[in-house]
Amino acid sequence: MSRRTGSSHAERSSTGAPLRPGRGDGAPRDAAASNAASGSASDGWVRHGTALPSWTDLEPSRNRRRRTSEGAFLENVSTLRFSLLILAVGAVFTLYVGHVHATTDLYNQLQQARTENQRLHLKHNRLQGEFGRQVGPSVTYERARELGLKGSVTYGPPITVDPAE
Repeated sequence: MSRRTGSSHAERSSTGAPLRPGRGDGAPRDAAASNAASGSASDGWVRHGTALPSWTDLEPSRNRRRRTSEGAFLENVSTLRFSLLILAVGAVFTLYVGHVHATTDLYNQLQQARTENQRLHLKHNRLQGEFGRQVGPSVTYERARELGLKGSVTYGPPITVDPAE
């Protein structure tokens, strides 16, 4: 069907649906005319006389889903929620960085404690060796001889155990 300009009667498509005003290329003439003609801001297409109806033309406008754009998430989030989200992310990041620094400090303290533990074990072993050398049997016998004691290997009488019946 062709479009008449200045016609007093409403034009209809081949399916009987009224045509919307526009340039004929599918784009709305202006936002106000598109909103008034369709009842929604997201519907701005004009039906051509020979075009078949699409699924969106057959579906009622209240059932149509909003078309999501890239910025739809930020458009749906209020400023207060967005600022709270930013503060929460900042707090979590700060806690994480603090945890990393605390863990690093704790690891450094652990390494110092291990080094000190190893040093103390080596000192203990050295002192134990010196003590063993000072009180060992060879030193004890030598000091006893210096005091005038004589070493003898005398054993006491043998011990016998009677079997108890």
